[in-house]
Amino acid sequence: MKPYYTLLLIVGITSLVASFLPIILKTFKMSFTVPLLVLGGLLFYLETPLPWPNPVWDIDTTLKFSELVVIISLMVAGLKIGLNYSWKEWRNPFRLIGVTMPLFMLVVFLLAYYLLEFSGPVALLLAAVLAPTDPALASDIQLNKKQEIGSKNVGVQYNLTAEAGLNDSLAFPFVFLAILWSQHDSLDYQQWKTWLGYYLVYKLTVGIIVGIAIGFAYSYITTKMAKYKWLKIQKTFVAISLTLISYGAAELLEGYGFLSVFLTGLFAHYHKHAKNQSTESEPSIGFITDVERFFIIFWMIFFGGSIVGGILNFNTIPTLLFGSILVLIARPLLGYLSLYKSGLNAKKKWAISFFGIRGIGSVFYLTYAIKYGNFSDINSLFSIVAFIILLSIVLHGFTTKRLIPKLTND
Repeated sequence: MKPYYTLLLIVGITSLVASFLPIILKTFKMSFTVPLLVLGGLLFYLETPLPWPNPVWDIDTTLKFSELVVIISLMVAGLKIGLNYSWKEWRNPFRLIGVTMPLFMLVVFLLAYYLLEFSGPVALLLAAVLAPTDPALASDIQLNKKQEIGSKNVGVQYNLTAEAGLNDSLAFPFVFLAILWSQHDSLDYQQWKTWLGYYLVYKLTVGIIVGIAIGFAYSYITTKMAKYKWLKIQKTFVAISLTLISYGAAELLEGYGFLSVFLTGLFAHYHKHAKNQSTESEPSIGFITDVERFFIIFWMIFFGGSIVGGILNFNTIPTLLFGSILVLIARPLLGYLSLYKSGLNAKKKWAISFFGIRGIGSVFYLTYAIKYGNFSDINSLFSIVAFIILLSIVLHGFTTKRLIPKLTND
């Protein structure tokens, strides 16, 4: 029983230390992920009895834990945005999805195929895995509260939140395309037909319908209940409940659960935004945000431990160059290109383009593909993705607190 009690002690101390982080963060102006990364490395070095990677991540454990963190983060993003934004204000996030994301994937594929000399399926998998920006690790540069019509943010934070909510869902079809390719010598007519009809059209359609339906249904029912003062609900757990219902329903119907969760968050306030009918049953964002932060703490601890444990050891000079080009050159340039006629000033364009952090979503997609696909170079894939996430965390961790306040007031 001693290892069990030791584990409880470590979890308690770690979460308590994280509670004091805001004091440190105010002084040194860094993201909360940076000290957690260091703490994870220290705990690994001290050989604390935690289930550390050896040196790469356990597929099943990492898959489920990352999945849980991502869906919670997507619900938080959806609830913060709501339906406060017009179609015109959604143009910039759609530019990032429609221009930056496919061009970034093309750059990743070409570099992975020609520079790193990976096979077609592995190069495509890397492109799909690295396509989404992260709604969890990027929380410091995204919307920090529910938006209201009269005081909503339409700049850097809004665009990054909306982009992360959408592209963490829309990368999945390309992960499946890579899996299909890994299981066959080539992508022939039958594979393309299956991908277009099932993985692209059907699964996206189901995800959209389920997400909107559940969000609208909750908004409709609670609006009707508001007519009777004695019908009050405990709304603390509503956001978590909607997350699990939406994700579970979409996945059971073989749709994209990530997209469903994000849309449920958007539409959970439908009657407030569309018909100006407020109720006391609107999902509380406080509790689910705390749950999200709690999970991220331990995800970062294990990520820091994996760095010290040797997950980067399979990198080479070309793969390090590859990761650096993507984070420092490709994403900023392609992001700025897509926002060229966005109406935002140059500072905000560069900020949105620069803060395209990769993180937990990429780990989920990678472990999912490895579990269900037939890929080679698995250790190299883990090392490359871990390096890019580490570079994103460190680079953005030391710049976010300094730049975002200036851009918010600009």
